[in-house]
Amino acid sequence: MKLYIGGVYQGQEERAREENPGGEFYPDFHETIRRAVLEEKQDAREFAKEFCEKHPHAIVIANEVGAGVVPMAREDRAFREAVGRALCVIAQQAESVTRCVCGIGVRIK
Repeated sequence: MKLYIGGVYQGQEERAREENPGGEFYPDFHETIRRAVLEEKQDAREFAKEFCEKHPHAIVIANEVGAGVVPMAREDRAFREAVGRALCVIAQQAESVTRCVCGIGVRIK
């Protein structure tokens, strides 16, 4: 499993696809977490653990949603927290983690 993260439109999906042609891609994974946790009421960490077990060769691509201003709406804060908790689990299991800024990927694991 590989994880590519970055702010909105920072090039993480392009970098992931360039480095892993033909991979098992999961783009916009932060939205997958939103659905699992907020709509389906799953625990963020448990969802991530199950995902890792089912998709050991996944290329996970997600936006960073934890930086910046703390949202005023409770649901938005819950989303931010869920994404952070789930991505921590995925990052621990991943063979590599790459953070993209301005289209430049920096490998952090």
